[in-house]
Amino acid sequence: MDYNFIDNGSDTTLVLFHGTGGDETVLVPVARMVAPSMNYLALRGDVVMNGKRRFCRVSEDAPVMDEEDMLSRIDTIMETIKEATERYDLQELWALGFSNGANTISAIILQEETPFKKAVLLRGMNIETPTKNPDLNKMEILIHSGRLDDIIPYTSGVDLENRLRSNNANVEHKIYELDHRMRQYELDDIKQWFEGRLAL
Repeated sequence: MDYNFIDNGSDTTLVLFHGTGGDETVLVPVARMVAPSMNYLALRGDVVMNGKRRFCRVSEDAPVMDEEDMLSRIDTIMETIKEATERYDLQELWALGFSNGANTISAIILQEETPFKKAVLLRGMNIETPTKNPDLNKMEILIHSGRLDDIIPYTSGVDLENRLRSNNANVEHKIYELDHRMRQYELDDIKQWFEGRLAL
């Protein structure tokens, strides 16, 4: 799996997981806006279907995410993060993902002992496939959903919130009167969330 590392001289690194059709470049401007002081490790999904890049396959039965395929790819993703961590001597890791990228983060933290201290899940959905469900030990997680989202219903974000809470995560879930796209005022809220935690 390819990735791009941007070193801003920080002891915290934000791991970026793009959405469907994106690549390792698309979330960097967002990261610079919401967490300008952090390093960035931007991953590139390995799957390309119908000309669009993702972190997992889709199918007629699962047009948004093939959950079994997603779970089968976690080892490769974790190996990439471990390799980058050792190569660049990274310290604390946080994660931010949009849509398919948010689902990828959810799959990781529900299946494996998470390498992330905190996570931001933008337009994420619940994973219904059984997982190992490790104790998330009060991990801080921010979820943003769109009430008008016609790709990932906000109710699936609510189900994800409840599932993460059941695994002992500390979850903040905001539901906006938005569709699948983000707006500037939503990004401003994300920046405020980062600022409150990076200052601690």
